Amino acid sequence: MAIVAEILLGGHSFPLVGVANEIPSGRISVSKLSLRSDDELLFIVSVDSQSRTVFEQELRTQPEITDVVQIGEAADDWFYKVIAIFNSGLDASYEFEKHEGVMMDGTITSDGFRKEKVFSDYEALQTLRDRCDVLGIPFELLRIAVDPENPGERDTFGLTDKQYRAMSLAFAHGYYDSPRQMTTQELAEELGISAASASDLLRRAENQLISQTLGPTIS
Repeated sequence: MAIVAEILLGGHSFPLVGVANEIPSGRISVSKLSLRSDDELLFIVSVDSQSRTVFEQELRTQPEITDVVQIGEAADDWFYKVIAIFNSGLDASYEFEKHEGVMMDGTITSDGFRKEKVFSDYEALQTLRDRCDVLGIPFELLRIAVDPENPGERDTFGLTDKQYRAMSLAFAHGYYDSPRQMTTQELAEELGISAASASDLLRRAENQLISQTLGPTIS
């Protein structure tokens, strides 16, 4: 079953973060991202009219930006094709959509690259998280839902707010990694509850997710 997740890739080293920090709106919308070569990313981005002049000026000061093509104006936004150097650790044959989901929406701000993506399953989401760990890119899971048509509805999972928060923190901090990067006690401290309560929250949330994905269990 496909899932949709909203994630934040933090860090000031990510292309265009420095530019977003300087423009009036503070945000750059990303409609497309692809791997152009082993160390180059191609972005299709847009900024509002107020930010256009500063945006173009700032692009010239960023050493990682190798090429910029102005596409034009639409609905009061200015669109650009931007090519930036970024050591992704991948070769050009790597399929972003296959391994790391399809981007529905993306925004670059001074905090990093915030994007909403559809993944084929949890393993695909974990693939992205693992690559971020290898590259030293901070990864934060902001929201997750099963139905791509209703990405804002947490109750698609049937999880309570407490269960959802527990699973989100556990996933984001490596509780489900092998080897495990977060203990039950550490998760409990993040949630402000006992270790036993944290373990129970996860167990109930996991049972609910399994039943949503595989159907009800036979008792």
